[in-house]
Amino acid sequence: MKIKKLLGLGLCTLAAGIIFVGCGSDDSESASVSDDIYTESGYPIIKEGNDVSISFFTGLRASVSTYDSAVNPTTKHLEDLTGIKMDITETTSADKKQKFNVMMTGGDYTDVILDMWSSHSELALYGSQGIFIPLEDLIAEHAPNIQAALDAHPEIRDTWTMEDGHMYTIPRIGNSTHSEVSQRMWINKQWLDNLGLDIPKTTEDFYDVLKAFKEQDANGNGDPNDEVPLSGAITSGWNTNPIPYIANAFIPCTNASGYLNIDENGKVYYARSTDEWKEFLKYMNRLYEDGLIDPLLFTQTSDQLMKLGSNPGDIIMGATTGGSVSVFTNTSNTARWNEYIALPPLEGPEGVVSAVRSPDYGSAVLSITNVCKYPEAVVRMFDYLYTEEGLIWSQFGEIGNGAIDIAPEGALNIIGEPAKYIRLPFDNVKDLSWNRMGPDYRPADYDLWFTAKENPAEDIEKVLYESAVNDYLPVAQPLETIMPKVAFDTEESRIIVDVTTNVNMYIDQVTAEFVTGKKDIDAGWDEYIETLDRYGLQDYLKVQQDAYDRNQNK
Repeated sequence: MKIKKLLGLGLCTLAAGIIFVGCGSDDSESASVSDDIYTESGYPIIKEGNDVSISFFTGLRASVSTYDSAVNPTTKHLEDLTGIKMDITETTSADKKQKFNVMMTGGDYTDVILDMWSSHSELALYGSQGIFIPLEDLIAEHAPNIQAALDAHPEIRDTWTMEDGHMYTIPRIGNSTHSEVSQRMWINKQWLDNLGLDIPKTTEDFYDVLKAFKEQDANGNGDPNDEVPLSGAITSGWNTNPIPYIANAFIPCTNASGYLNIDENGKVYYARSTDEWKEFLKYMNRLYEDGLIDPLLFTQTSDQLMKLGSNPGDIIMGATTGGSVSVFTNTSNTARWNEYIALPPLEGPEGVVSAVRSPDYGSAVLSITNVCKYPEAVVRMFDYLYTEEGLIWSQFGEIGNGAIDIAPEGALNIIGEPAKYIRLPFDNVKDLSWNRMGPDYRPADYDLWFTAKENPAEDIEKVLYESAVNDYLPVAQPLETIMPKVAFDTEESRIIVDVTTNVNMYIDQVTAEFVTGKKDIDAGWDEYIETLDRYGLQDYLKVQQDAYDRNQNK
């Protein structure tokens, strides 16, 4: 397998990842291959004696240094299974969008685009240009597992069916139960106990706790100045940005919808332009001004947060947000993460209690371009990842590799039923699998496939599951108030691209200024709203409203 690393591409500034490109070839090229090369069904896909190579573009996921089949066992397994050579162009996760755009601008793009998490706007634009090909008929004819998953989740099928009636992606479907509410706060329970404090229930309680963490030598090492009450990493990391969690004590909202909400009259509005958001910013500024927020919050990386949370010796971090404790320490370090608990959603000053919800509408993580000569082979290859065996290979790798194994006889899952597999700690081990790169399917009972640990205090999956079921899901933002994923026409997509680029860049900047006190919130609020409107927020909301109304009237 040939691996190409994109290291020499020049920089280019592109609006939100959408560009217009010239086709790499005529559409007819994809139909120039005889069906004689394919097996009738199953695997391998390619008949013996035929050499088939398909090119892919993707970013490297966490715990993956390469997808080269000489190193990565999942790639080798898929090549051996299907009879297809995978020619993968790989880049870092941080750079993949920019380098994808550079590749597309040049018109010399790969057969398949993987793990790009494409938006509706991108799919609509590339689909309308004929660069991404329709997949719904290929799925229906050649991918029974993908089709079954779509049939079982019609909301996902409808979500990724564009205005022109076509699907230009194979979506990833299904997540762990806790993933729907994975914006959770982790707080040091040992510090609470050290100071004789109760678990905070309100934003005011939370303020008081953080202040005590700062002033009362919470870790008990004799140094009252080494504690960091609240940290995080806004720019990177698995939900390590504390803004969504805290904001939900003031207004139910989710970054999954771009902070777009639906009111009781079916009107689309922007949570970050409301009076409730203004009050949230004031609360954040109060935390910052009193030294309760890590001054590096807006600049540090997820690696720096991990270093802070894993500080050798004394624990110095009081609280942070994250999808799991793995964002600030190794899950194998049970002594460290056992000092933390998942803090239930806080009640705000107006009585609002809400958990950030990330509805599973699927994710657009595979598209086939018009230069691909073997679209049937691609669809059949990834149909395998919609099986239990395929998902295990994608996420963990080969059974018995030190990350996953068959559950011992009599082993039980987190609700006391027989388990199928046992997950093993493999922090900092790379290249066991793809780590779920691209599409796959997790069914509803996925969490129950795995053994619970003998010591519940060491079982982070049990902690995540129970916190989701008991504390987060009961108060999660109602689905009907969240702007769903909807399809846009080409002109609407242009507007969305232009506006979101400018608005998001501005909000990132001004939020930091408001929170850190560089800009006064009361004095600067009118200017903030006027600037959002100047960048086209009202046009953006009209486009979203029109698309939402069409979606409701399907």
